Amino acid sequence: MIKNYFKLGFRNLAKNRLSSTINILGLALAVGCCMVVFAFFDWSMHMDNFHHKLNNLFVLERVSQQNGNQQYWGNSPAPMGPMLKTDFPQIKNITRVNYSGVVIKQGDNVFRESVTFVDNAFYNMFDFPVKWGNKATFTDPDGIVLTDVLSVKIFGKENPLGKNVILRFNNNGQETAMNFTVKGVFDKMPIESSWYFSALIPRSKMAALGIDKPSDWAQSADITFVEANNATALSPVMAQSKKYLQLYNTANPNEKISAFHFQPLATMCFHSDIVNNNRFNSTSMAGYIMLLVIAAALLLLVYFNYMNIAIASASARLKEIGVRKVMGSSRKQIILQFIFENIILCSIAVTIGLLLAKYIFIPWFHQIANVELGQTLFTNYRTWITLAILIIVSAISGAAYPSFYISAFKPVNIMKGNSKMGSKNRFRKALLGFQFFVTFLAIALAIAFSQETKNIKAKPWGYSPANTVVVTLDKAAKYEAFSDELKNTSRVVAVTGADQALGRYTRQLVIKTEGKEQTVQSISALPGFATQLGISITKGRDLNAAIKTDETDAVLVNQAFLKQMHWATGIGKNVEYEHRLYQVVGEVNNFHFESFQAPVGPMLLMGCKPDNVNYVYVKAYPGLLSNAHTAVEKVWKAVNPNLPFEYFYQDTVFDGYFGGFVQVSKVLSAVSMIMVIISISGIFGLALLILGKKMKEISVRKVLGAGMGNVVFLINKEFLFALGFALLFGFPIAYWLTGSLFKVIESETSVSFMPLILSFVSLLMMTLISVSWHIYKAQTSSPTKYLKDE
Repeated sequence: MIKNYFKLGFRNLAKNRLSSTINILGLALAVGCCMVVFAFFDWSMHMDNFHHKLNNLFVLERVSQQNGNQQYWGNSPAPMGPMLKTDFPQIKNITRVNYSGVVIKQGDNVFRESVTFVDNAFYNMFDFPVKWGNKATFTDPDGIVLTDVLSVKIFGKENPLGKNVILRFNNNGQETAMNFTVKGVFDKMPIESSWYFSALIPRSKMAALGIDKPSDWAQSADITFVEANNATALSPVMAQSKKYLQLYNTANPNEKISAFHFQPLATMCFHSDIVNNNRFNSTSMAGYIMLLVIAAALLLLVYFNYMNIAIASASARLKEIGVRKVMGSSRKQIILQFIFENIILCSIAVTIGLLLAKYIFIPWFHQIANVELGQTLFTNYRTWITLAILIIVSAISGAAYPSFYISAFKPVNIMKGNSKMGSKNRFRKALLGFQFFVTFLAIALAIAFSQETKNIKAKPWGYSPANTVVVTLDKAAKYEAFSDELKNTSRVVAVTGADQALGRYTRQLVIKTEGKEQTVQSISALPGFATQLGISITKGRDLNAAIKTDETDAVLVNQAFLKQMHWATGIGKNVEYEHRLYQVVGEVNNFHFESFQAPVGPMLLMGCKPDNVNYVYVKAYPGLLSNAHTAVEKVWKAVNPNLPFEYFYQDTVFDGYFGGFVQVSKVLSAVSMIMVIISISGIFGLALLILGKKMKEISVRKVLGAGMGNVVFLINKEFLFALGFALLFGFPIAYWLTGSLFKVIESETSVSFMPLILSFVSLLMMTLISVSWHIYKAQTSSPTKYLKDE
């Protein structure tokens, strides 16, 4: 019997090749996209699962209160980890992680790399795969363990065990060279790892470098990992954390916190996006929700499309069902026949969808999101469970309504023509209307995000970033020697420096003004920094190199600071920080020192000395931006031949923020395009089936003198309802949805009606294109072909 079902199923698919192809194409595209979402969620939910102690590992975080909201901080006090292990026997192990920049010189190559100090317990807590070496020797005081990437970078593909590496550390301008012996090399980092490193060295070396003070609660560990039996075992620690809070807040009066938090490493990827100073992979919850909504919308769209065509196709099989019932087929057999036909179709579609995901969609997603997925797609048992569920759900969604409905008809009524499949088509119209509605939303969001991306990129920054090369100044290098040589270069207009990188990070200060504490951001820069960067002085003057006290006792304030202080002007007023008074000598316009996501906040531009410069700002002549860094690099190598040259262009500092918009725009554009393809193919197939049922009516109307307009309306009236439904509900929902999303990702934005109008026009054109062939066929067909049997 089952063999017969399969035979009939394949024959029916072959007989209805066009509708079958449309269904397979639509479902394959949807499944391909859904498998990308599945791979991403599977990667996220099984992060770090190669560590056998994963469920026992926790990350220590600080919690502060900012305007009534909790803020999490990933770095924690360095002495706290060892103290916790001493105070609480339920804490089995701790390891602290500190990243440090070093200079490595190998042959003629000089490059900067990041190494990681770790406690010896690290190797008992984590299970990163080892390529070469014995873990028992990894804790050697003079040993270093490399990742495969860094090993190849230094030694090529040969086994480096026993070889020496010289690392040059810089601590407060003092360079220290240390020799390490390679004790091991980790294999390629698993894609499921939530955090990364390049090389591991013993934390004891921090003491030798003079950067580890075991009892200093102002010293931080970038990450502190704690091993315990479970979260419950940490409850007593939380209950007795007051001692640690007092120690921390006493040592850090300007960065007081309200609590400590233990975050399970197993769920870190769903938490890390809200953590400041975060060292883990992070994806915002909005990103996860967006991907889920896309997957659900695509499946709903294709299922509704599938059901529409299935219902229309089933109505043409009434006589077949009647004959089969007369021949003795039971209702159960008819239902099973429909289900088996759909299982065959869905199995073909899901197989194609899996191949599309593996070889097209996942590589494309990797390019825009830089997330490596799909390596285990075929070997992951969860993939096959997901595909089986998709086949079953898809088959039932396409077969359930028509099979159960038609199988209930009596044979005599079918043969007399008294039974009709949904004569008023209410259910089918509802499905089609929702299909248009979902497609409308997708197109509207794609157009809106594309438009908003262009708008944000075109917004003024508040200064002039163009033609500026920013060089990272190693502490071993001297600003004045480098800047003097730069000023003698014909391609350089001006040179200045700053302690922080404008647009990348700032320093948060707690200051006092008029007896009140205020939290502000600050950048310490050389006099003339504002003028060179094009930050407008609205009142007063810029910091002046000729006035030596400007390096230590003067400050510029922006308009947001004046607004926060309710000052008409700040000129001549004082700002107190760490018991030192700074006089406001100038006011500047608001400029974006962070992303455009939040309004520009209060900012202080403070003076600094040349010895405190970490970033050199080199202004080049216009038109030389594409290669301005090459001239700067020549000067650098002449002045600092043993130091790596690191630079960026100032107009690229917000590329990460803009890149997020571009990623969303690309994803939404691709999804809307897929939805359009599914909808066009679905409308085309549905129009073909509708035309097949109405050709006799159209022929009669043509004989009676009906014109082209009458034929067009007869074919399109079902789609006009769907368009009306999309317009009625799509406009307000799309307007609200785009407005809500933009407010989350960009504070100063407004929603335009243009994307909504363009979306409706696109939907209308899509419908006309889909049915135009059928209209032409109906108009040009001879009526005698359909009326000769009357």
